[in-house]
Amino acid sequence: MSIGVRVLFFVCIFEWSVKAQFGSISVSVGMGGVKSGEEDLAIKGSCPPYTKCVPISACPLLEDMFDFSCFSSDKYFHRLNQLTCGHGNEEDYICCPSCECGQVYQENTEKCGQSMVRGVNYDGLGTHPWVARIGFTNKDTGNVRFACSGSIISKRIVLTAAHCALAKPEGYKLSTVVVGEWDIGRSPDCNDFFCAPPTQAIKVQEVIVHPGYEQKIFRHDIALIMLKDEIKYSVTAAPICLNDKPEIVIKERASLVGWGKLSGQTNVVSRQQLLEVPMLPLENCEQVFGESVPVHEGQLCAGGEEGKDACSGFGGAPLLLKRDGKYVQLGIVSFGSENCGSEGIPSVYTNIAHYYRWIVENTPLIQ
Repeated sequence: MSIGVRVLFFVCIFEWSVKAQFGSISVSVGMGGVKSGEEDLAIKGSCPPYTKCVPISACPLLEDMFDFSCFSSDKYFHRLNQLTCGHGNEEDYICCPSCECGQVYQENTEKCGQSMVRGVNYDGLGTHPWVARIGFTNKDTGNVRFACSGSIISKRIVLTAAHCALAKPEGYKLSTVVVGEWDIGRSPDCNDFFCAPPTQAIKVQEVIVHPGYEQKIFRHDIALIMLKDEIKYSVTAAPICLNDKPEIVIKERASLVGWGKLSGQTNVVSRQQLLEVPMLPLENCEQVFGESVPVHEGQLCAGGEEGKDACSGFGGAPLLLKRDGKYVQLGIVSFGSENCGSEGIPSVYTNIAHYYRWIVENTPLIQ
């Protein structure tokens, strides 16, 4: 079935010398304390900070790495041998990382995916403070158009679709990200209980696009926008958690949040909009779009209900799911059909879990 498409705007050499900051997969080292209290432990040396002297069997990170055939090399075996800190109970002890490595969020920072506003069936101001508006400035008039959305993942990084980050509407250029917005027609945003802090318009410093992005077929449709200044977290501006679990529950309903037109709307609604859509097997989207746009494992399929779809202006917006009391981002709006909101016609999203490591490895160490 051919259908029109719309744009909705490791390593064997284990280097033990890296940075235990935002998104790193390894840890900084220096001289630190020695494990004590083990009567049978022959101490070899001290361990660096952020590590502790434990049996190899108690350090899954390194134990797993011994399975790699390249470690049979004398050169790399010597490197690993330098990490040993003692021997006891017929087992070698090794300096094992004790931090949370390979994660986007560090401990003792603001919690992701949790709104300050809680209420049964409440979906108003402050419910989804992680959604950002992406603005393009006209080089002649200075007028700003907000054609896409994104999600806050740190104080200076917004996650979006590559087709948004690289978009060049006629006479316009990516320039600004606005966070803390809910109703674009009001300033400040208020409800019956509180008024939100002013919105924050922050200039774009740099764009990091997936190197494999292919514009015509939306392959690897993901990008990071680095901001010039930090976002001030508040009730209406906070980071979302990123999904790192590849398992998707089919028919589970996820939430799409952003600005734009939903099925049946002729005019853009000023308030942030929320739409629930069912998660579908990827095969459903392959059947609809496969002849014109290849669908692959780096994508998700959702929607397909009559009158329920994001039709325009939602490009780069986050697809969310609530897990264990916090929201996690499953996907990024990538593309859909020209027959928006038609029964059996779902939309395609970039799969966050598939690109989680890319996000971590390419997020600048700026927190």
